[in-house]
Amino acid sequence: MLNDALRLIRVYHNQTQAQVSEGLGLSKSYISEIEKSRKKVSMETLQKYADYFGVPASSLMLFAENLENPSASTKVKNAVAGKVVKMLDWLATISDADPDKVRG
Repeated sequence: MLNDALRLIRVYHNQTQAQVSEGLGLSKSYISEIEKSRKKVSMETLQKYADYFGVPASSLMLFAENLENPSASTKVKNAVAGKVVKMLDWLATISDADPDKVRG
């Protein structure tokens, strides 16, 4: 779930994988592999994310833990947040592809 937390914090801050990879000094493909849960997150990488986004590493770990073991109300909040994140990803995708599509 830590992988999902790192993806969500990136999306929340409206950062692309390329921007985060440059800021962290890691390759874009490595960021992609982390977000797809194909690579485990080391403590060093976690700290880089924490420093980059200005949050304590412990907060990222707590956020990840809450994603893994949510209460009933948290499940609803996460479901809504997930839909919002998907919508933001979709908007980013279409705006990158053709800016006129967003304007109408």
